[in-house]
Amino acid sequence: MGKTYGRRAFLTLSAMGLTTALAGCFGARQLTTYDLTAAAQAAVPRRSNRTVIVDVPDAIQIYDSERIVVREPGGVLSYLADSQWSDVLPRLVQTRMLQSFRDAGVANIGAPSDPLDAEVILATDVRAFELDTSRGAAMARVSLAVRLVDDWDRRIIASQTFSADVPASSLNAPTVVAALNTALDSVIVELVAWTAARA
Repeated sequence: MGKTYGRRAFLTLSAMGLTTALAGCFGARQLTTYDLTAAAQAAVPRRSNRTVIVDVPDAIQIYDSERIVVREPGGVLSYLADSQWSDVLPRLVQTRMLQSFRDAGVANIGAPSDPLDAEVILATDVRAFELDTSRGAAMARVSLAVRLVDDWDRRIIASQTFSADVPASSLNAPTVVAALNTALDSVIVELVAWTAARA
């Protein structure tokens, strides 16, 4: 009798758990997806013809996702409601960097998956990619730390951090995304010219 009751209780609880899980799935709000666009680039001359591989940027877990990060007072990190990027942020940033290099006419630039013999690696750390509301006024903040690494002897050729802050006039998602895109554009324009002059 005890075994029968225990089995029935287990099945009942399992069914309740499945119902709750399904309700959560069907009740979840749909997220609006936003993309980042590549910066408008003027032609940039190359210092050399070495092949540069643009690696996927490294990022801490909060940035390594499809969600749009918000920094609140007290150092609290959250996500912008009902919105997401079109890809995981590091891959999206890599794609836009590659596109910007090509739009600027910078030759011998590729991704790790391209059939190229790497000579220089462009390694990037995402230091910030967020809407910062911690100081009152909302500010879109993008900061990328980059290193040019010689792929032969693993020597760092050059390193630099590029940052940009752009005010966001409201907290609605399209305005926040536009401000973050403007900040990224500013950073990438500088990054492309800096890389072309050193690699």
